Amino acid sequence: MKRLVLFFLFCGPLMAQNTAPDPSTLAVHHQVMLFISFIVIGIGILSSGYALSFSLSAYAACERDTRGKAFIPAVMAGSQGLYSFVIAFLMIGNMTTSPFKTALAGVICGLPCLFSSYGQAKTGAACIKSINNGQMDQGQALLATGVPELYALAGLGGAFLVML
Repeated sequence: MKRLVLFFLFCGPLMAQNTAPDPSTLAVHHQVMLFISFIVIGIGILSSGYALSFSLSAYAACERDTRGKAFIPAVMAGSQGLYSFVIAFLMIGNMTTSPFKTALAGVICGLPCLFSSYGQAKTGAACIKSINNGQMDQGQALLATGVPELYALAGLGGAFLVML
């Protein structure tokens, strides 16, 4: 998997210089690259749901008087799916005109969304536990769960730059 990511990162921009191919004449390796990139972006979308269920389970164990403060850290883990969703629509629109850029955008956005959603879910669950114990307030929890969000935003920005 690491070799595939390195291939897309280093060779993708060089190969993206090609002219627009006809969709019916896409080579097999183009089709495989597009398939893999859509799998990766799909994993980025699905990981958001997993992360949301992880942090919401911590929210469910919260005491009633601290639930109001713990709600925002619990739902923040679902935002990465939105980034992947937006890039997926851009990928569909550019699939026939620039398959290499499309494949590269899927990997650039999907992998950071995957890893940041896991990190954000763990951070959110820890923040919810700290709120429940009275060790943290809502502002601190918001800042702590916002840090992993930056990696997903970087992936979104990188994918937008590739799709230009």
